[in-house]
Amino acid sequence: MGAPSFKECIAADVPNVFLNRLEFADTHTVNGKKMAVLVDENELLERDKGKLGVQQTGLYKSRRLIYVARSDFGPRPAIGAVLTLDRQQYRIVDCKEEAGIFSIELGVPKS
Repeated sequence: MGAPSFKECIAADVPNVFLNRLEFADTHTVNGKKMAVLVDENELLERDKGKLGVQQTGLYKSRRLIYVARSDFGPRPAIGAVLTLDRQQYRIVDCKEEAGIFSIELGVPKS
């Protein structure tokens, strides 16, 4: 048996490093299921800086960016679907996947 592949190493790093509850992530309830979630407010500001001429913050009264393991979350969620994070409902604005982690941008539309 050989050394683990790069993909296997990255997959092992998802719960052990990136979404480690002792270092970065916290336990949250997502759609009724407890899982490790990293909430990143600063990245939203950085993403908005790259969208010249687009006023993202004006569209939503509340926004969140979360990172979750695909293995914990399940299938990739659809844009526009409702996601419940700790009993608060959000609409999925964007979802990207990289190395087994979903980056999910959430928003509560202004009414």
